[in-house]
Amino acid sequence: MSASWQVGPALPKDLDQIEKLIGSVGGDQDRIETDQFAVARDANQQVIGCARLKPYTEFVELASLAVSEELRGCGVGQEIISRLLQEQQGPIYLLCEDHLIGFFRGFGFDLIPITDMLPGLESKLEWYITQAGHINVMKRE
Repeated sequence: MSASWQVGPALPKDLDQIEKLIGSVGGDQDRIETDQFAVARDANQQVIGCARLKPYTEFVELASLAVSEELRGCGVGQEIISRLLQEQQGPIYLLCEDHLIGFFRGFGFDLIPITDMLPGLESKLEWYITQAGHINVMKRE
């Protein structure tokens, strides 16, 4: 943990800051509920990073990862994800751009064929493909 920020569960008062941060990176803002999120807060209690485990019927998705632009590459996202994954059992899926594959491999995620993706992520996958032209599906057991 850094002296300038710390990671913890999101609180209802964080919702506006979470939505703004996710919006700044074009992330998933569907069905945002603070109890799904871990956030990093700076010394002034401002949310500087967030991610969530979004529940589906048969799995969860690691989604909505966003870190303030000036703090990217400082370990904020890494600590948030580590916190979220500590207690999670079962398969976890995520969608990511090419430049993030190595980052997520560090947490035990592997690329999988789009055809192996479980139902529930299709509409999200299609939306990201229309936005970025290509997206990767990763899975962690």
